[in-house]
Amino acid sequence: MTRQQTRTKVSLRGFLATEEPVAPLDRRSIELAEQAVVDPSVLQTLREIFTGTNVIEDEDKLRRILDVRYEIGREWSNARDSFLGIGRALLSLESILSKTEFQRLRTGTDRLFPFSDATATQLRQVARAVDNGRLPYEACPGSYGTAYQITLLNDDQLVAAKERGLLRSDVTRREISLFRQETRRVSYVLGRVDKAQLQEERKGLRKRQQQLMNELEITRKRLKELDRLLSREGSAETDELQV
Repeated sequence: MTRQQTRTKVSLRGFLATEEPVAPLDRRSIELAEQAVVDPSVLQTLREIFTGTNVIEDEDKLRRILDVRYEIGREWSNARDSFLGIGRALLSLESILSKTEFQRLRTGTDRLFPFSDATATQLRQVARAVDNGRLPYEACPGSYGTAYQITLLNDDQLVAAKERGLLRSDVTRREISLFRQETRRVSYVLGRVDKAQLQEERKGLRKRQQQLMNELEITRKRLKELDRLLSREGSAETDELQV
């Protein structure tokens, strides 16, 4: 047993002895919790979530929840390592190809790899942010989409996000999106321009513009087709009248 585990068990005993639980833990639950290094806040969270049930006193249920939590945490961490590895691999190609060659690679991304150029761009940007220290590895979420949202923050926003406790591995995309919206409004009020945010907004608007243009073209073609059909029908009726 390591010294850290010993300290953790001691702290767990103290936590369980001093905190007044919503549903009291029986001896089996305490012994089970002490078998692994468990953050006391996790036990408190479980108490709050399962208030009014027997989950905390049920050894099998408690064991299963802790096991699943550990398994998900491990897989989540593996997912992070996987997309960082992919991002770094893509960065290595960027470093050996010329600008023109790399642009060619980007246009054929979805033909070579199981993702689009947009996804590849996000993976590269996240890997770059982690490698240069802008996004600490331990704070990198297990979702590359969420991690990418963090890379879009400017330096001031990063500082504010850290102060709010948003730079953590379990932060959600919604939390970051809401934070970006809030700080974007503040930036506009204060007269500051966030280039990354403006570029992202422009990209979204251009995509929407293209969609609308495509829909308009489809509408125009359909109108021409209807005009032709109606014209033929009108001609046929005229011929019948003449006969």
